[in-house]
Amino acid sequence: MYKKTYFNQPFVQFTIPIIIGIVFYYYVKIDFKFIAIGLIVSLVLFLICFFFNKRELLILYFLFFIIGMLTIHEKTENSILLPFVGENVEIKGRIVEAKYKDDFANYIVESQNIYYNDSVYTGKEKVLLKCYGEGKYETGDIISFSGILNEPRPNTNPKLFNYKLYLETNDIFTIISTRSYFVKVLSKNNLSLGENLREKFKTKVESTFDEYLNLKNSQLMKSVMLGEISYLDEEYQIKYREMGLAHLMAVSGLHIGIISSFLISALAIVGVNRKVNVGMTIAILWIYGYLIGFPPSVLRSLIMFTVLMYSQVQFRSYDEINTIAFAAFVLLIYNPLWLFNVGFQLSFMATLSLLLFLKEMRNKFYPYKGKAMTSLYSILAVQIGIAPITIYYFNSISPISILANFLLIPLLSIGVIIAFLILLFSFVSSFVCYFLGLVLNGILNVENIILNMIYVLPFGSVKMLSPSVLEMFLYYFAVFCIFNIVRVDVFPFKINRVIFYYLIVCILFTAILPVVERNLTIEFIDVGQGDCMLIETDGRYFLLDTGGNAFGNFDVGENIVLPYLVKKGVFSLDGVFITHFHEDHCKSLPLLMENLKVKRVFIAYENEDSRIYNDIISSAKENKVHVYKIGYNQKLDIGQNVSIRVLWPKEETHLKHIDNENNLSLVLLLNSFDKKILFTGDIEFEIESILVQGEKEDIDFLKVPHHGSSTSSSEDFIDFFSPKYGFIQVGKNNFGHPNEEVLERYKDRGIEIYRTDESGLITLDIRPNEYDIHTFIREKSAINDIILNYGLEISFVLIYMLLSYYISKKNCHIFREWEDYEI
Repeated sequence: MYKKTYFNQPFVQFTIPIIIGIVFYYYVKIDFKFIAIGLIVSLVLFLICFFFNKRELLILYFLFFIIGMLTIHEKTENSILLPFVGENVEIKGRIVEAKYKDDFANYIVESQNIYYNDSVYTGKEKVLLKCYGEGKYETGDIISFSGILNEPRPNTNPKLFNYKLYLETNDIFTIISTRSYFVKVLSKNNLSLGENLREKFKTKVESTFDEYLNLKNSQLMKSVMLGEISYLDEEYQIKYREMGLAHLMAVSGLHIGIISSFLISALAIVGVNRKVNVGMTIAILWIYGYLIGFPPSVLRSLIMFTVLMYSQVQFRSYDEINTIAFAAFVLLIYNPLWLFNVGFQLSFMATLSLLLFLKEMRNKFYPYKGKAMTSLYSILAVQIGIAPITIYYFNSISPISILANFLLIPLLSIGVIIAFLILLFSFVSSFVCYFLGLVLNGILNVENIILNMIYVLPFGSVKMLSPSVLEMFLYYFAVFCIFNIVRVDVFPFKINRVIFYYLIVCILFTAILPVVERNLTIEFIDVGQGDCMLIETDGRYFLLDTGGNAFGNFDVGENIVLPYLVKKGVFSLDGVFITHFHEDHCKSLPLLMENLKVKRVFIAYENEDSRIYNDIISSAKENKVHVYKIGYNQKLDIGQNVSIRVLWPKEETHLKHIDNENNLSLVLLLNSFDKKILFTGDIEFEIESILVQGEKEDIDFLKVPHHGSSTSSSEDFIDFFSPKYGFIQVGKNNFGHPNEEVLERYKDRGIEIYRTDESGLITLDIRPNEYDIHTFIREKSAINDIILNYGLEISFVLIYMLLSYYISKKNCHIFREWEDYEI
């Protein structure tokens, strides 16, 4: 019995602790000495158990947990370029990938030599070169370039896209931005045989589909065959994503299954021996995977398909769950950071859901069978499995995605086969390709018509907030119980009732606590060089400024403010306060009014000469948003125990009387639970001198005026309001914000300053008798700090796990007897 447990699905038992180890190391500061000691101890204990013929799974689990930490340590801590971050270096290397934009180009360069301080360092590592200017370089060029080496910045607001992690999953740990006149081409066409084949294959696919298909269909098939959704325009990307069809754009098990079925059938028709047939098919698929760059989803599919085919020709048993765990094991040992790749997560969860849920669905709906119903069950199983991941990353789910997949997957499957044939016949017959192109155009046109019809149906896409880890756990636990993967029926009725009540309490607790808890939360969202604060009280949300980019093409509203609000579940804003009409304070407002329910907008003045003001008023009319002008000493109650009073501008103040629009900024004093927060917009010395002539106000928190500019934060102003804490919303800029002398003024008075450019999103929680300030970006907690701070909780969890293991081990005969009973 024990032997069966130990060897049953071994890669499941190996892979789970490896995943836990990877996650643990990524979020917790671990010294390498701890990993080394853990590895030695676990190996010694394992060898002792092996010598005495005792198999202790806990030791084996701990060993693979340590291996998981070791793999990610080796991946992230051995960069040869990271030691030069912040330094001006010259790098010689070879371009391995090039992507061209309107005014710049991104090159992935494999370094060969690094020149720094008259020394030469040798080593191969990818670096991202962002090059501005007219120079255009090709894949295979050996170049030298110089500039400041930087480490990519991670996401600075919770749950938003982590660019640093994305680059790290592609083995890129550093970036350089430079201009083309700092780049020298040393030689060209330095491609290896494999890289040359990849370039030729990509060019062949692009030119062939461009020749025989219309523009939209060509873009679609290039996306499908090369696994690059960027070929599609943004409108179609959104449609495929919201309809739950984005997986069709990533080469995965569906594509591999279609192509392999076609190849095996074609080779069988011409009389190829079964083993040779399988061998040729596997070889062709691995070559195809290599040519498109081996994305994680393709590697998962190829490993599983290879194991399946091998087991069939060798007449060996095939365990799907163990095979998918084996694929995950191999991929994570090779690149542990793939665990955080959304393609990796969706690919494995979709396949696992299919394996776990499909059979149970067939059993539950036994009378309804056939190929059509099997397809429907497969789609439903996948959608159930990937729903939390899809919602977490994309914040939308389509109730009709099952219908879209059911209707469109067969068409795309036929399309993939015809596209594959077009590529093959493009070498021998343009006439056949022309005919096949007509057929494929017709199929894809029908597919496009169906997609557009489904897309406009009601509830085509429902926006949802990103679920928490606990919510995802409860979801999967419930689903696993429904599909009998977690067998709660082996327990007595009373125990099941306790489990049920416990889950209900957990759900109610997480749902009701935020509603009944009396607190005020202010989030200083990191929008770069701009202001944007989210105020939450009594389930109501208010924005104070919306951020916006004054320069460059990066859209702050589209890429930061709107996604963050949606991920947080803020689909309605009770009010938006605009301090003044500068882009870095309100450019994102029209976008928010178009995509969220904004009930009202508060402004202090009108400026019809301002383009952004006119854009806001026009958008407010289109979206039926009321705009209110508020003035001096006006008080607004925005929640229970939360009020806002206007301190500036005064009624007699008018735009024509003030040359600097910064000095028209709304100055608001928020009062909650006897704590006061002063919001100052971009006011400067002139207005500060007026404010200090009013009634003395001792505040607790200050939004530092004008991003910490040298034209604000006078000593009189700071002394008059005497804040305990200051918050500066600032990003990379050429204005010298925040000014060093200004920072010294606050420091000399013992005022603690928080900055979004250093700490990312800053959260201020105010409760009746206390307050907390915490930042999104902070040092990873060391393991000893976690033990000191959460020692009691950790002890309970360890005791619980040990007891669970002991009880399971002592009572595993119950499960065996239950299985015998069922048989």
